[in-house]
Amino acid sequence: MCKKLGVLEEITDLRTVWPNEARDFTPWLTDNIGRLSKAVGIDIDVEEMESSVGDFNVDIFAVDADTGKKIVIENQLEQTDHDHLGKLITYASGKAADLVIWIVKKAREEHRAAVEWLNSHTTEDIGFILCEVKLYRIGNSDVAPTFLIIEQPNNWAKQQKATDHKKKGPRITDMLSWGIVKPGDIITSKFNDEEAELLDNGHVLTKDGEKSLLKWLKELSGWPSVNTYKFAIHKKTGKTLSALRKEYLQDNPEC
Repeated sequence: MCKKLGVLEEITDLRTVWPNEARDFTPWLTDNIGRLSKAVGIDIDVEEMESSVGDFNVDIFAVDADTGKKIVIENQLEQTDHDHLGKLITYASGKAADLVIWIVKKAREEHRAAVEWLNSHTTEDIGFILCEVKLYRIGNSDVAPTFLIIEQPNNWAKQQKATDHKKKGPRITDMLSWGIVKPGDIITSKFNDEEAELLDNGHVLTKDGEKSLLKWLKELSGWPSVNTYKFAIHKKTGKTLSALRKEYLQDNPEC
């Protein structure tokens, strides 16, 4: 007998879940940045919310945890408009961003075309991603958000496939879910003997409170950019996170 299947329902009013972009959506996205990381194919590490750019504030300023490249993220829980498109360019310039991500409820065709044009007429050092955030549920289930990529840099998918976690290694959240490392493990660094406790969200608990791995390592080193996985050391094994994930992938090639 065929099991009874539910009906996937889209929640079209995003504000029933996130009434306000700044107070509700941006903090949620910051706490759940791994969802966006998975959608775009890079390990995003949040540096700051409402980060200043002159008289304006970019919703989220972040970096690629593997490369240190700068990322600005602008949120819009409505359909795209000219005002936000202009802000994106201002933020990209002000933050010297390498990647700009525009998250919207609905992408209008003229703005999709504008992002495509930007990707075609800028250097390969900078890229623009336009994506829609969607909400779904089945019956009375919890609401499930997802990100749908509408426009991205030329050959982006091919580039990410060529440098996926089999080459760069899995993200810290993957390492936790696969058991390579565990919440409560102690992390040290190549910079000094300070210790931090690994948390289940991939952040670390330091003497100054919870921080992302990247932010903690940058503070320890004083450097503007750090390769998280090469400089974070798993105290129990004495190996870097980079070495641990490389070993795991060699033993588990199906991952």
